[in-house]
Amino acid sequence: MGIFEAVKKGFVLSQKLLNVVLVFFVFNAIIGLISLPLANPDKADDPGIAVISIITSVIFFLIFIFLQGGALGLVKDEIKTGLTNIGKFVEYGKKYYKSILALLLIYIVLAICVVLLLSLVSAGVLLLGDNGITRSILAAIITVVAIVAITMLIYPIYSVVVDDIGAVAALKKGIGVAKDHFWNTLGLFIVMLIISMVISLLIGFVIGLVTIPMPEGVGAILITLVNAAVQSYMPIIMMISFMSFYMALNVKGLSQQQSQY
Repeated sequence: MGIFEAVKKGFVLSQKLLNVVLVFFVFNAIIGLISLPLANPDKADDPGIAVISIITSVIFFLIFIFLQGGALGLVKDEIKTGLTNIGKFVEYGKKYYKSILALLLIYIVLAICVVLLLSLVSAGVLLLGDNGITRSILAAIITVVAIVAITMLIYPIYSVVVDDIGAVAALKKGIGVAKDHFWNTLGLFIVMLIISMVISLLIGFVIGLVTIPMPEGVGAILITLVNAAVQSYMPIIMMISFMSFYMALNVKGLSQQQSQY
């Protein structure tokens, strides 16, 4: 499967998963509307607001994991059989919850380790001199590390669902597939990133013009709802594209292994 074929498949099959998009839209809309008063600059110094923000963030994160499992399960069904049953959303959400949670916690630990390592590297580079050249070198190092890390960690969450394995096994297998197909994976990621940015910018420009004559509160609500729609639809397209690509690469890898025997 080629990169653009995977992207096309993401857009085509997403039309069959609009019920899943709706679930995410409701979730994102609720988050956005709740966040509006919490993001008020006049209340930035209120410790109570900070506590509420932290609590709601944790709750929404835990709910998001459940929704992610449900959506990924239905995406897998759509890709494999062409049929989805929204009634299985809860079943899949429960089934993959622990594995996805464990995987995301591993990601957080890895991110902390990478940040600490980059901090040490930054300190070492800056010891050579704090100038334009060293800062450029440092920026290049951070960019390369970030790109490599993101690319290598794309597939494990799909491996959890497609291969029905635990977090650690999925991490190993996902990284292995990404390593063997690094440039194709990076290419798909860049294409999806560009598409997502272009769509977001276009919709943001239009909604910005529409909300100019509106009262500030009404405009903020409308922008929140539109953002929720974009943030609900694009991730489903990405799920389909990356899972389709992963499944194709996985089958290809298995075929190559079998041919060696």
